[in-house]
Amino acid sequence: MAINSVVRACVAAGVLAVTASLAQALEEPKGEKEALKACERSLCELVTKKAPTTGDFACALSKTWAKSELKEGSAAGKMSWGFGDAQCTVDLKLARSVIVAAMTDPKTTLQFPDHTVKCIIEGEKEPTNVTATLAPKAEFEGGKVKKVWVNLRSVEGSSVIKGLAFTAAKLEDNLGVFHKPLVNAVNKLLSEKCPKVVAQN
Repeated sequence: MAINSVVRACVAAGVLAVTASLAQALEEPKGEKEALKACERSLCELVTKKAPTTGDFACALSKTWAKSELKEGSAAGKMSWGFGDAQCTVDLKLARSVIVAAMTDPKTTLQFPDHTVKCIIEGEKEPTNVTATLAPKAEFEGGKVKKVWVNLRSVEGSSVIKGLAFTAAKLEDNLGVFHKPLVNAVNKLLSEKCPKVVAQN
């Protein structure tokens, strides 16, 4: 899956359709962009060379989104974003053999183990902390993603956010609110961007 997909899933599933105001901008941690690029390079090496097939693919990731970016992405899914900036972290981990199988088998399902995503979301008076456990799943056919699921397991946060999180996750998994752009983004990364990234190394 695309590097941002797991952390974005937490935001998309957990904090939609709530009205609040931006208190202050969240600052992007030092080295965040570099870490994302390094993880992307590692993934691209794996999916392009189909090796190694042992060990785990692992990245400790942080991603910060501006309010404007989240509002634009939510609007594309016919939903509204009422919070401010958001910042999420996740320790991404998946067996390399599973990723290689997704790229080489005629048809397979890539199943992530449970991942814990921790987010800070700007609210009207103070930041809101959200912790979500999710196990994303993707169907692959011919090395391309055909369908994805968020598979939100649990949410820790305010009761309002809990209710909205599960409602939004069900909308995505059952109706595919963000399905098409997510599938397109992942496939573009795997088939178009990754070969270019590997060629630059």
